[in-house]
Amino acid sequence: MSRPAISHIMLHLSQAAELLAALQSAFSPPFIHTLSTTATTLADALQNVKRNQDECSKLAEHIPTLLTAIVDLHMQSKPVGTLSTAMLHHLGEFTETLAKIYTYIEAQLGGRTMKNFFRQADTSMLLKTCYAGLEQAKATFKLQMNVSVSVLGDIVQMQSTLDNMYDELLESITSVTELGSETNSLIYHSSTISKISSGSLSVLPARPTIFHGREMEVASILKLLQLPSPRIAILGAGGMGKTTLARVILHEREVTARYETRMFVSCDATNSGIDIAGIIGLHLGLTPDKAIRKQVVQFLEKGPACLLILDNLETPWEPLESRNSVEELLALLSDIKHLGLMITMRGAERPNQVAWSRPFLLPLIPLSDAAAQQTFTDITDYTFDTEKMAQLLQYTDNMPLAVNLFAHLVDYEGITNVLNRWETEKTSLLSVNVDRTSSLDMSISISLSSPRLVSFPDTQKLLSILSILPEGLSDAQLLQSNLPIPDLMECKATLLRTALAYYDEARRLKSLVPIREYIQQNHPPSLVLVTPLQNYIHSQLQFLNRYEGTDDMSEIGKILKANCGNIQSVLRHCLNSENPEFQDTIECTILFSSFERSIHHARPALMDTVSTMLANIANPKLQVQFIADEFNSAISHPVLHPQQLFDQAMLCLKDCDDQALACKFYESAGYFYQYYQNNITLSTELFKKALAAAQICGDMTSESNALRRIAQIDWKTGNYVMGQRHASEASRLARLSGNLYHEASALRIDAMCTQGLGEHDLAMKLLYRSRECVARCGLVGGQLDANVMTSLAELHLSKSEYSEAYQIHTNMMQDALLGIEKHTYGYCLLNIAQIDVIIGKPAHQVQLKIDELKGIFMNLEDLRAEQFIDMVSADLILREGNHGHAQSVFTAHFHRFSGNNTDLALIAIERLADLEQWGTQYLDKTFVWAMIYLSYAFKLQNKLALHKALVCIGQIYLAQHVLATAHNLLTVALEGFVQMGVHHDRARCLLYLGNIAKQEGNVGKATELWSTARPLFEQTLQAEDVEKIDAKLAKLAEQLSTIE
Repeated sequence: MSRPAISHIMLHLSQAAELLAALQSAFSPPFIHTLSTTATTLADALQNVKRNQDECSKLAEHIPTLLTAIVDLHMQSKPVGTLSTAMLHHLGEFTETLAKIYTYIEAQLGGRTMKNFFRQADTSMLLKTCYAGLEQAKATFKLQMNVSVSVLGDIVQMQSTLDNMYDELLESITSVTELGSETNSLIYHSSTISKISSGSLSVLPARPTIFHGREMEVASILKLLQLPSPRIAILGAGGMGKTTLARVILHEREVTARYETRMFVSCDATNSGIDIAGIIGLHLGLTPDKAIRKQVVQFLEKGPACLLILDNLETPWEPLESRNSVEELLALLSDIKHLGLMITMRGAERPNQVAWSRPFLLPLIPLSDAAAQQTFTDITDYTFDTEKMAQLLQYTDNMPLAVNLFAHLVDYEGITNVLNRWETEKTSLLSVNVDRTSSLDMSISISLSSPRLVSFPDTQKLLSILSILPEGLSDAQLLQSNLPIPDLMECKATLLRTALAYYDEARRLKSLVPIREYIQQNHPPSLVLVTPLQNYIHSQLQFLNRYEGTDDMSEIGKILKANCGNIQSVLRHCLNSENPEFQDTIECTILFSSFERSIHHARPALMDTVSTMLANIANPKLQVQFIADEFNSAISHPVLHPQQLFDQAMLCLKDCDDQALACKFYESAGYFYQYYQNNITLSTELFKKALAAAQICGDMTSESNALRRIAQIDWKTGNYVMGQRHASEASRLARLSGNLYHEASALRIDAMCTQGLGEHDLAMKLLYRSRECVARCGLVGGQLDANVMTSLAELHLSKSEYSEAYQIHTNMMQDALLGIEKHTYGYCLLNIAQIDVIIGKPAHQVQLKIDELKGIFMNLEDLRAEQFIDMVSADLILREGNHGHAQSVFTAHFHRFSGNNTDLALIAIERLADLEQWGTQYLDKTFVWAMIYLSYAFKLQNKLALHKALVCIGQIYLAQHVLATAHNLLTVALEGFVQMGVHHDRARCLLYLGNIAKQEGNVGKATELWSTARPLFEQTLQAEDVEKIDAKLAKLAEQLSTIE
């Protein structure tokens, strides 16, 4: 293909990338960001191809049309911008193919790096998989080659197609935006919270438009809210209007004036106090973890006056097994003086651990006749026959929910029809002594027998599904879950018309709690109905598990996170031995456990049910999956008998002969034994087994991951050469498999090992390339990006580029603070405190940071961080002259870490071996440590540490006036620091060599050396050393002046 054809391809790729970017901006679908950025970089790469131009053109010629087909697919979907999970799988495979095509074309740009990155066999295999992937994409997206060629052959036609698609896309975005504008008006952005966290918002329900008969309750609550620390419980029977009353209070002028922050938290999808704290944390913008309860309390304590409403608290409070955790949370919240706490609960009993404000608010009673009539009239606009209206309302007992339901029936059917139906149905309903709850059941029963529901009998099936879904269903989920319900959308419309279901603020179809409970009791969904929903959940969890790291999966993650209550309810419904597909449910539950761990750092209680069920079935594959998940959950759920579980899994692996499963198990077990048993030998052996299993089943992504884990252990134990080899191979395999996430991860470990070998410039290039991969897969700002940036800061720190390292940590700390990422925030602050000690910040400022750090990591239970804090603290007191305590801390930490955490061990021994830190009174001890330092650095082949050890020994010889030996050692060290670009240690060598020259009487040489050292000390923020240099130079100048 000619060069002009390449220019056409480049143009169309750029235009397709713009379309994709617009689609991403509007709907954020999976993979679109990665496809857009890869298309852009591919267009740039095509411009500079030096080799195999025809092959590159042939690979790229169909891509623009495929990308526009993908955009069109999203535009034609219902709802717009949402694809089925099956189609997303195809899109994920094409995303990987596009990454592989970019890898091939990038290798043809010229230059040694990429040319030598792949072996010839790799290139041939890569090309073959690229063409296979393209053919698969054409078949999937229904494209024929002649269509693609004809479009590309006519630039005018292609341009017209792209322009039209862009206009259609904008039109689709506009229509969806207008549809959601009413919903968006219900989102309340708290200005106070926004100041604290730009990512925080509190979603408040709108003030009810129809509200009568609760004036006394409103006045009483407003009076109680004027108390210093109001604690109010709104009680009453189901359907009595507790939530409605709370929503009215939320918007009263006196409330908005007093409370800068207001939160309305629905508890009907929660199962414990931790769940409630997690939802409150989400309102506050906190990231859920195992310490979420403490985080919430601390955040609220530091924040402004806040009114917190916990709605439907009876759901987590009523079960005895969860009551204590709810009471404990309420007690903690009650201790916050400026927090107004209000709950709504069915019944007449209040939780015990709160000093409720007096006088108590009495449980809500039915509305007055006048209020019930006004409510009825407002809904129906019926004012013609007040006698019939009064007759009908007496059957409701003036319960707000019953009034509401009857009113909607009348609005649709007419009051005469509803009264006639009552005459035929009331006998059975009133055959026993009825109470208010029975009256509510009566109202729901009459609604269910409405002609509207009778005309669509499957509507009740949809209602039965909604009864087990506390978080409701979005339209996309409703359409994609393949529920066996004919006329599904008409059934949905019928539920909305009869007020048996409603749309919440997020446009999710939901049913009220009393209705859900009634349906569960009287018309529970069958397994036939629930199983497709479970299959849909299963497919989404499998999809997330399959493509996590290939693209920004945050949108899918958000959807699943918003459905955690639904997922648990569905799985609980299906986890029984009567379900013929219960083994699929077990597999789905294990996948959900993995997801729950990633967002809440917790193991779901459903896994206990799985454990019981697995004991009664012979399924070795599920046994292994379960045990692997147990090992992965160790952070929140201690593994009681790890060896027994490990042996059981090994036996099961023999029975099922599944190498892919074996690979995943060995990875999980290796991770457990590395981080929770500190058994580096066994974990290395397990990761090697994972590597072998991945090679047998031909899974390059898993092979890359196993190699990366081995490389990380190599780095941790100081085996940098092997670590570099393993990480480089992991990176190569990740590129071949098109997985940007694993490539970025492997490049980071490669850079860390390369840094250990003193090749700082190469390490910097590897980290920048890692960031490019992170950006291409849309993960900037995520945890991997934070890890890469931390490694970049550590590299700058190794080169004594303190300003650069400080800036990176400061930026990350601010981002973490906005996102309430305590762990990231803590580590950034810890590194800043370390730099503060080095550059001589005042001790009291550093101590404030250390005190804050102790509080952060004590809550997070991070032992490594706590030990690092000990060393920074010891570093500070050593700098201030407290030698004894510092020496004991550094000695203990070196012995503790020298075998398995070499980065921390090197920090400890560097301090112990530095005579400048201790003074000549410690010369003998320091000399011993300096020799140990040299031996340890030599063993690790850590180039930087090796040269630092030479400086330490040179210092000692200089102190003993053995000038020739000191000069030789310092000169060798200086050459190494120049090569590695390490500024501070280079300056120290120049200072010491200047001292030697001065002692030898070579004043000119001393002046030259000190003058060279001065700007290096300035660059590395060593103000005290700059003053020393200035004093030395001034004294020399004075002596020379005197001589003259």
